[in-house]
Amino acid sequence: DKLAAKLDVAHIVPDVIRQWQAEATLVCRVPGLRGHDAQILVACGIDQPAELAECLVDDLLDLIQPFVESPDGQRVLRGSEPPDEEEVTEWIANAQQARSLKAA
Repeated sequence: DKLAAKLDVAHIVPDVIRQWQAEATLVCRVPGLRGHDAQILVACGIDQPAELAECLVDDLLDLIQPFVESPDGQRVLRGSEPPDEEEVTEWIANAQQARSLKAA
């Protein structure tokens, strides 16, 4: 809250900063996870490696599908293909190898 107030930029509100923090946490702790992957996951409510590690592939695909088809999701993808079963499987496997907070 203090940082958003200090920045004093209309579109950078506390929730945006918290979202960026969650995305950074995922990218730093899940090997191979890219920025736009983290944006998709956080937008869909997955903001911790442990949550991602416990997901089932089909359930995660069902969860992210509506987002990646939305205008916000299309903006995140910037013309890239949405994640497929192979990529989501890799996310989960990598999350199971995620760095702990102590090691990060």
